[in-house]
This record gives sequence, C-alpha cells and structure tokens, in this order.
Amino acid sequence: MQQPAHSPAVLRARAARKETLSAATKPLLCAAVVVVFVVWAHLGSGLAIFSHQARTEPGWEEFRRNYQVDSFGRDGYFVRAVQNGYNLTHQTPDYAWRFTRKTATDPDNSCSSCHSNEDLAYALVNGDRFVPELDRRISFEESVMRCYAKHLDGFVPTIYDPAVRDVRIFARMVAHHLQLGEGSLGGTP
Repeated sequence: MQQPAHSPAVLRARAARKETLSAATKPLLCAAVVVVFVVWAHLGSGLAIFSHQARTEPGWEEFRRNYQVDSFGRDGYFVRAVQNGYNLTHQTPDYAWRFTRKTATDPDNSCSSCHSNEDLAYALVNGDRFVPELDRRISFEESVMRCYAKHLDGFVPTIYDPAVRDVRIFARMVAHHLQLGEGSLGGTP
C-alpha cells in the first residue's frame, strides 16, 4: 500500500509546528535538568563536594570548645570558614591537596607541623609588615601562599583562593579568642 504524497504546504506546516514545539520545550527541558541536578546534588548525591558543611576532622570539637567558636553560632558562614581553615591547617594534604606535594605519609605534611594555632594568630596580627630580606611589605595572605610553595613543596594559590581566605579567617578566630591586637608580640613564627 502506497502512502499518499503530501503537498509542500502540509510539509511546511508540519515543520513549522515541530519547530515551534521544539523552541518551547528546549528551555523547559533545560530548566528541568538544572532543577533535577540541584535537587540531586543537595539531597540525594551524598557527595561531600556538594555539601554546605565542612567535614568534622579529629580535634575540631576540642578546638571548637577551647576557642569558644560557638560564641559565633553553631553554624553559619563564619563558623564553616573557621572549620575549613582548621581542616586546611591540620589536614593540609586532604584539604589543600592542590597546593602541596606532601602526602599523609610525609612527616611534616601540614601547616600545623610548623605552626601552632597561636603562631598563626600572631602571624596574622603582625602581618603586612616590611620584611628586610625581601625589601618589601608581606601580607599574611602572601605568607600563607609562600608557605604552600616553599615549605609544603607545592603550588602557589591565588590570594583569592578559599585555601588562603579560610586560613586567614581561622587565624582571625584564634587571635580574637586570645584578644590580640595589631602588632601584639608573642609567638610569632
């Protein structure tokens, strides 16, 4: 049985309907894909990269209690940044792996191998000082960047990277707890 041939006008009308339907459904389909991905990422994936909370590493709860982190709230942007800074300084190979070649098997593999929490706080309040050896001013952030490159044998992050920002917030938290003012002398590393 032979199918009837369609006239060019019928074929053009079908093509126009198909194009209209395609133009209307593409944005809706894209929006639906984005919504499904966002819901899956936040609720169903279980992947840490999509979580808004930092993982609790050993020693965090003790630090939180000793330095009264909860005075800034149980959760929130600042507390999460402090926790991420804690993780970066104490578990550097896991949290700043992009900026270090050290692994967990190396003896001095994290910021806390050389600097205590108080050292970082004193370095923060004494940051942005003239360093005669370099003949220029060095900020705390630049010192963190230099530590990643020199002492952790790694790569230099940008000054805007969260790996630098959250270490600064962590040091600020400790300095606040110790009531350190700018230029306070003490255990500057």
